[in-house]
Amino acid sequence: MKRYRINISKKGSVRDAIELLQGYKSRLNDACERFVNLLMDAGIRTAKANTGQYAGMITFEKRIEQSDVGCDGILIAMDKEKIIREWYTDKQRTHKRSYEVSPLLLAEFGSGFLAKVLDDVEGVGQGTMPKQKHAFDANGWYWYDETGEKHHSFGEAPTYPMHAAGLAMQFEIEEIGRKVFSNV
Repeated sequence: MKRYRINISKKGSVRDAIELLQGYKSRLNDACERFVNLLMDAGIRTAKANTGQYAGMITFEKRIEQSDVGCDGILIAMDKEKIIREWYTDKQRTHKRSYEVSPLLLAEFGSGFLAKVLDDVEGVGQGTMPKQKHAFDANGWYWYDETGEKHHSFGEAPTYPMHAAGLAMQFEIEEIGRKVFSNV
């Protein structure tokens, strides 16, 4: 960080000091925005690398909004599309089930026995979907596809894209901060 020296004993030096501080304020605001932008880029790169099989179904974007104290950054993840999961509960294919599923929620939280939530978030986690029968079943469950073929599943393991994004931003905050603010 640069140091500035202001001599207020000379005529016009107060005006010069004001101009110097206004220039510094402008550079600092620009640096804050650049800092938030680079930090969110690191988060998005990491989130994209942690979407697993749902890579093409989830989008990430950032929004930067000016505020009284600089700027706020918002990292957003959204489903491009929903997944329609259909299966039969019996070999004769008479009892069909269908659910609309969010790829983002599957990537972040998983499903079934493999859904292990990192933090204790109330109302989210293994067995929280209505009418869950096998979420805690260590043996998993069986289902029949459209052709009548039997499949076994334990659920889907989460890949935690947004959690990983948060960790990446925490990990890189110092390095990015030094890079951006060293010449302000």
